[in-house]
Amino acid sequence: MALAPVAFAISAFSVAAIISGINLRSSGKDKTSAKTLGVIVTLAGLAIFISSLLMIVTTPYGTGYPASNVQLMFSLLMLIFSFVWITFGMTLLYNWDMKFIGDMTMVLFVFNLITIIALGFWNANYAVYSLIDFIIVEVTLFSYLLDEVGFFALTHGKMKAGIQANFLISSGVLSILLAVTASGIIPL
Repeated sequence: MALAPVAFAISAFSVAAIISGINLRSSGKDKTSAKTLGVIVTLAGLAIFISSLLMIVTTPYGTGYPASNVQLMFSLLMLIFSFVWITFGMTLLYNWDMKFIGDMTMVLFVFNLITIIALGFWNANYAVYSLIDFIIVEVTLFSYLLDEVGFFALTHGKMKAGIQANFLISSGVLSILLAVTASGIIPL
């Protein structure tokens, strides 16, 4: 079977990112819209959390080096992603302070940056991914860095919502590409 936990998590993220981006573009103050988005984002966070656990339990990459390192790093990254999205969803549902979401994304930023760098070392001689899959993974992970910085900047009043909307929609679209290629659904 393809890397089901990866496809599962990335698909949930892509839906939440794209819908969040579209919502930011409209930037209406309708409390019902925020609550609906809160449910969508919370469900995505729960799906990512389950995927994080599945990544460890099912060991889709294998148990040897570097596969075990890669899936542990991705599992940790997905775990932190799930915390951010679940908390973001709950914040939307209950109208809590968004600054904490921005702060959380900077912790996620550090893990994401470490993942980008480490994956470059672990994928030496294409031990984990083919060249094209590796490029898709790295570009998508980089787009998440923009999301994370954008969340921080937006929640701390340093960026306009439209810019973050573009970051989220772009990373959501890249995530769809990632979900269907690097996870093995459509092999390149």
